[in-house]
Amino acid sequence: MKKTDLLLHPVRMRIIQQLLAGKPQTIMQLVEALGDVPQATLYRHMKLMLESNLIEVVQVNKIHGQEERVYAAVQENLSISESEAYSASQEDHLRYFSVFHTNLLQQATAYLSKTPVKQYAADGFGYWNAPLHMTDEEFASFVATINELLDKVAANKPTSERKTRLFASMMIPQPQKPPSKGE
Repeated sequence: MKKTDLLLHPVRMRIIQQLLAGKPQTIMQLVEALGDVPQATLYRHMKLMLESNLIEVVQVNKIHGQEERVYAAVQENLSISESEAYSASQEDHLRYFSVFHTNLLQQATAYLSKTPVKQYAADGFGYWNAPLHMTDEEFASFVATINELLDKVAANKPTSERKTRLFASMMIPQPQKPPSKGE
């Protein structure tokens, strides 16, 4: 199975996000955190991600003679290569985007249903889009700057002072209009 198919799956995406949001977790902690994912389904997806080295067992606890495994995401294995991303078909990209968008919608719905409106600004909740006019070189520099900033904060470890915030981004090139006579 391709890494894109492994990562861009509704349940597996939520599992990975849960493991990235804080400390490593057991199956029971994941069942509780994810809420609507049956335990058998969770085990099936965890097995697949273990075999694909997207997650790993970081600790094994003995509880009443039973082994309880503690899982963490293998962060260096969670990125999709440029060649895999660009070799996907249009249909694949539409499916991946649909999963990505649905996951964002679920995250926003969960936040909005539990948080009073007056808290949104303090939490930094927001969404927007903006047309950006850039040459290819300006765009490359812009993306490099954003990636540099993201790498810096993505390296932060969870602490009691830090809040977890989901940052999502996408770029959608717009159709080019022919230049008007005055340009």
